[in-house]
Amino acid sequence: MTASAPSRPAAGAPQARLRRGAGAALLACALIAGLAACEPVRRSHGYAPRPDQVSRVVVGSDTQAQVVEKLGRPPIVGAFDENVWVYVFRQTERTVFWNERVLQQEAVVVEFDPAGTVRGVNHYGLEDGVVIDLATRTTPTRGRRLNFLQQLFGNIGRFESGGSPTGVLRTPGRSGF
Repeated sequence: MTASAPSRPAAGAPQARLRRGAGAALLACALIAGLAACEPVRRSHGYAPRPDQVSRVVVGSDTQAQVVEKLGRPPIVGAFDENVWVYVFRQTERTVFWNERVLQQEAVVVEFDPAGTVRGVNHYGLEDGVVIDLATRTTPTRGRRLNFLQQLFGNIGRFESGGSPTGVLRTPGRSGF
């Protein structure tokens, strides 16, 4: 019998195993990060008093000062009628790539007569069919809504030739800056 020399691993084998292990770890991290990004994000906005607090408001006798003591300062006062106070609470949920959806909404509207006495207290929820948008973060404007490419290419051909060589516009009849 002849003795054979023990087999030796190829010179690149430990490096290949290391690369495969690093690749698997990177793939696992990417998978975990991707799953975490799909977790819905819940947000709560505003304040609406609890039903037991609202029940302490007496229609016909409580004043604005007494309502502030019982419910707190109103987050919203009517834009056209300062005798309407609105307390709004809203809870929303947003998942990546999906629009925000309203999970819960409560609105308590307190109306006062011109003398400042409570005239009525109403409670509204999602079941009433009205979603109150607390902050849209957009300013409505007239005109068209342009996407990026329309904005970019929309100005082609709108500039006059023969303008200032430095790009600074000069007012006719005025000299200097």
